[in-house]
Amino acid sequence: MESIIADIVKIIKSENNVIAREKALMCYFFDLIRELMKLALEEIDAGLVEETKKQGYQIEKKNKRSVVTAFGEISYWRRRYVCPGKKAQYPLDKLMGYDKYKRYSVLAVKDILQVSAVATYRNTALAVNTLSCFKISHSQVGKLIVQAGKQIKVQQQSEERYDGITQKKKVPVLYLEGDGVAIKGTKKRLEFHRYQVCEDIINLSKTRRKRVQAKEFVSLSRLDALQEIKAYLANTYDLSNTLIISNADGGAGYAKKDFAEIVGYCRQHEHFLDVFHLNKKIKDRLSFMPAMQGKLISAVEFKYDRHLTDVILDTIESNLIDELNTPENHENLRRLRSYLHRRWVDIKPFKMRHLSVIKAITASILIALKDKENTGQRMALRVFCVC
Repeated sequence: MESIIADIVKIIKSENNVIAREKALMCYFFDLIRELMKLALEEIDAGLVEETKKQGYQIEKKNKRSVVTAFGEISYWRRRYVCPGKKAQYPLDKLMGYDKYKRYSVLAVKDILQVSAVATYRNTALAVNTLSCFKISHSQVGKLIVQAGKQIKVQQQSEERYDGITQKKKVPVLYLEGDGVAIKGTKKRLEFHRYQVCEDIINLSKTRRKRVQAKEFVSLSRLDALQEIKAYLANTYDLSNTLIISNADGGAGYAKKDFAEIVGYCRQHEHFLDVFHLNKKIKDRLSFMPAMQGKLISAVEFKYDRHLTDVILDTIESNLIDELNTPENHENLRRLRSYLHRRWVDIKPFKMRHLSVIKAITASILIALKDKENTGQRMALRVFCVC
């Protein structure tokens, strides 16, 4: 309590403007409430373990969830339970009335709908954004109003597809990939998000390869695609003794932590930064000095030498003189250095990880890249069918 009071006093003394001071205090109080609520929810979830197990359920894994409540967005971890012949469940979500696949709590939706009854969507969004501690757009207000009368959303039906599965598969290795693909030729930027999973890659000929038990999840919404692959893996595989090999470009939503959320519990998880995107990043950032691109790629990808990589980056920096000495070039180099340092663990080559599996992930990525180049418009059409 003393530390909270000390924080409040500090905020009051640090702000001279009365409006800024009250806003800072409001943000502090709501942040505190959200953190306390997160801790309380996770404590309640732990307290439900014994009661749920008595009903024949066993803990499968923990999943993270975010819910927008009347006092802001709360992110918390809760347990998922499974029982043969019964639907999997999250007891904490059921207790709190948080419907699956719904982002907003019941009270948050109720408050929004009450305002929308006497105001336009845009004015409703303005009122909510001003008086509450979460943000919503006028288009989201419209979607909530349309969906308010529905008892089951389309996404909820995805779980029902797996109701008949009683025996989960056990495989030694599973390959996961994810990427976002922009479709050219549209009036505005259109991007679809794709996650792929397969158990192996087999050679059909010297130039043709095929994924084994491949499954693809595509949507204009990354979260929808992510939810689909999570449901598929959770209901199809027992990953307790499986090696997961994931590969992505490292963009927002495609880092190792994102794939870890998809997978849940497994024996081992090895994540790789896609070499194609790594090379492209190096070439784009060093476009002002082409002669050093190959040397840096060799140090990073083939030698995987952190010291040599830093030496080359330092050399490039020392050569930023005369016409090369521009703020843009310095910024590109700084961002490239930061990019490589943040992703150094994921860059580690396959052969240096001493894994007891083949390098099927590379073949899979090559297939994916070929699909992008030759069938982009066909994939774009498929998006509208999947979403």
